[in-house]
Parts: sequence; C-alpha cells; structure tokens
Amino acid sequence: MSKQEQILDVAEQLFNLHGYTAVGVDWIRDSAGVSKTSMYRHFRGKNKLIAAVLHRRHEVFERQLTDCIRAASDKEAKLHALVDWHLAWFESPRFHGCMFMHAVAEFKASDREILDIAKHHKQWLKGLIQECIATTDTKTTSRQAEAMMMLLEGMIVRAEFDDLPKDKNVLRELMLSLAGLPADKALKPLN
Repeated sequence: MSKQEQILDVAEQLFNLHGYTAVGVDWIRDSAGVSKTSMYRHFRGKNKLIAAVLHRRHEVFERQLTDCIRAASDKEAKLHALVDWHLAWFESPRFHGCMFMHAVAEFKASDREILDIAKHHKQWLKGLIQECIATTDTKTTSRQAEAMMMLLEGMIVRAEFDDLPKDKNVLRELMLSLAGLPADKALKPLN
C-alpha cells in the first residue's frame, strides 16, 4: 500500500468516527505512521485531504452501488437492491452516518470544494435512482426520483440515530410506492 493510500485509509476511518473538525493532521499523521513532510507532500493541507477522502469514498460508493443495481433484472429488483444495499451499509461496523452530509454540516460556509464534492455525490445518487425508474415521462421520473432520494436521505439519518423501523419491508414498500409500483411487490422473497 502506498503512503498516500495509507494516509487516506486512516483519515477516512478517523473522520468517519470522530468528524472532520475533531480530527487534526497530527492525529492522522501519528495513526498512519508517516511524517508531517509526507502528509504535506501528498496533501497540501487538511481540507485537501478531506476532499481526497470524499472523492475516494464517492468512487467506492459509485462502483459498489452501481454493480449491485446493474445485477438486478427489472425495476422492482433494482429498487430492492437500492434499499437492501443501504440497509447492509447501515448494519456494517463502518457506518457512522453519511460522510457527505457531515461534510456539508461542517464546511458549508467555509470550503466550496468540499461542498461541491458532497453535492456531486448526492446528485449522482439521484441520477442513479432516475436510471432505475426511467420512463418516457421524464417529469414524473424526476419527481419520483426526488421523493425516493428524500426517503434514502431520511433512512440514512434515522439509521445514524439507530431508529429505523424493525420491519424493513416498510422501507421497501415505500420505495416501490414512490416509484408508482404496487407495494405488495416488496414482500417478494429477496435474492
């Protein structure tokens, strides 16, 4: 593993667990076992490191979620895959909320680059949803995707509070309903 990847791995873990403001460059440097010179050779400052972490995190999300959805055969299966991928993420030990949402909360007024990366991630996710439910009626597709994006964002926040419904079929039913599909399809056995 390169020093740059090592720094990114450690920074992502620390930022994810403790937030961006609470984690200093010295903490990252010491945890990664690199020199301050090495840190600044790869990243010109803390905000540039945060931007690099978010870029890489987006790339991982994009690859994983796109692969998961593309493996599904139809619209219903794609929506199940979308919800189930998120539910699996919420259950993973690495889930501590959305790093993009947290970045906006901490840097909205102070760092345009970080804000733009976070916005790009959310716009990409909405675009992926639109691909899943695409119809010839682009206005309806856009409105449905917006509602489904709001549901996903709410799921992320509620998962961070450990407050999702016990019956996960409720979330699948909501997603299908927002797409204009019969909610009883949510009760099909999932692969």
